[in-house]
Amino acid sequence: MIPGFHCSSLEFHDAVDLIPILAEMGFGAIAISPKRGSWDIDLAWFETRTAEIAGLCKEHEVRIVVDLDAPFFDRPVSCDCFGLASGDADEQRLASDKVLRWIDATAEMSPLAITFSSGRGCGQSERTLERLTAAVQPLAERAAAAGTHLALRPVTEHAIATVAHFERFGQWIGGDTSLRLAADVGEMVVGGEFPIGARLARMQHRLSCVYLCEPDLECGGDLPFGRGDIDMGRVWQVMTQSGFTGPVIFRAFGQGRRGLDLARQAITVVNDHRG
Repeated sequence: MIPGFHCSSLEFHDAVDLIPILAEMGFGAIAISPKRGSWDIDLAWFETRTAEIAGLCKEHEVRIVVDLDAPFFDRPVSCDCFGLASGDADEQRLASDKVLRWIDATAEMSPLAITFSSGRGCGQSERTLERLTAAVQPLAERAAAAGTHLALRPVTEHAIATVAHFERFGQWIGGDTSLRLAADVGEMVVGGEFPIGARLARMQHRLSCVYLCEPDLECGGDLPFGRGDIDMGRVWQVMTQSGFTGPVIFRAFGQGRRGLDLARQAITVVNDHRG
């Protein structure tokens, strides 16, 4: 597997500064998210910024995962992104346009995956799943043509809220789709999807990446690594044994003031369980 780190965990650091540091630590992948005023598709210097990140990653042999779930990026008053599963046609169109723009705009990065969440819908109703299928399928095909995978990240209270929901969604999207799963361990904990390692191992043929984190159930966001109830080392071991070869991205949203100690804690988990 490829150990990765989510740059948004260190919101006070610049991704450009982090890439060589994380590579030296032993990380082979990073995840980056849109950020207003920084990595912002609507700013004039976006292409230059993207090329700089892509060049550094190539130089340091670090692969990229693009995480489109960026709180408050689209809506300053709400952490929810536009929803592909929305019953509002205009809302769904805006969501589709957003994903399409990011697929095209990040093509030069050759990302391993571009991950997104479904957004809120009417539960797991057939109408919701049909609507989501119609929106996602052409986007997944566009991503595949650009040389990457579009990967759906289940999120609590969204139309696709669990890995089990994603499995069911497979009946609508079809077995030959290029759409992949971006599993989020924090969301799996909230959804009661245990044992985590075994469930992920069973889905490894559909996995594009895994976000490895420990949710803060009281305050929101993520806990520092090792502060929750998840045995991250065990999850890493089981995933390694499953044959999964993609990126496992350590994430700790809201813990940026801890600085690079977060990354050191994460890579220690990897080094202690390399087998």
